[in-house]
Amino acid sequence: MIPLFDSNAHPTVNGKWPEKNRDARFETLAEQMQNANYYKACAVGLLGVEGYSHEQFLALCKSQPNMIPIAGIELSEQEKIEAVLTKLKSMGYLGIKLHPRDPKISLADPRVSSLLKCAKKLDLPLWLCTYAHSAIDQYPSSDPFYDLVNLLKQEPEAKVVLVHGGDVRLLQYSELVRFSKNLLLDLSLTIMKYKGSSIDNDLKFLFAEFDRRICIGSDFPEYSLQAVRERYEYFAKDLSQAKKENIAFRNLSNFLKLDTK
Repeated sequence: MIPLFDSNAHPTVNGKWPEKNRDARFETLAEQMQNANYYKACAVGLLGVEGYSHEQFLALCKSQPNMIPIAGIELSEQEKIEAVLTKLKSMGYLGIKLHPRDPKISLADPRVSSLLKCAKKLDLPLWLCTYAHSAIDQYPSSDPFYDLVNLLKQEPEAKVVLVHGGDVRLLQYSELVRFSKNLLLDLSLTIMKYKGSSIDNDLKFLFAEFDRRICIGSDFPEYSLQAVRERYEYFAKDLSQAKKENIAFRNLSNFLKLDTK
């Protein structure tokens, strides 16, 4: 069985999950990794969620084998952004996560551009959520895709993981990634949420034709690692060994400059 590298798991400091009775403990993630044959997982922090702090989250990552720490961040004053990111990298974080929906962040905010510029300078990849759906009072009134494009144009060589792959606009986001080797399309949530819909055809196409541009995430604890493993196996069953490995772990390992199995 080919090992998987989870690109987007969310264990929490206190092991709880907002508004849902889900087990988000680091120990539970580690157990699921072992049972479903995941050899690494990006533990992605969510600022302000269930006791998160940079220090505690990093310590819990280090307490478990094969967890890659990704820091949850907020937008601080522009003049402080580089200092914040420099500290996070010196602590041992291998990436940062920005969640534009909660609290609401406009990608046109100049601080986001400064963040991306500093992340590029420090070779610190950005995990950027592309799921834009919410209640009507919070729903975006501009196009999130072109807001993203305008942001990326300001620092076109920055390394960015597009978390959830644009969900129902998966193919459109994949075409953006096709021409930008510093971007990686994460399939977490999307690979599970839309099972049985036309998105399945899009996923099948991407597995066959975009094997060097996508990676597999669980969105733990929203979904179990075993359930995601089963979806991976379903879409990968007719692929060559090389393509299976690219999607399973190699793309993300190369993106983060880690040794592959």
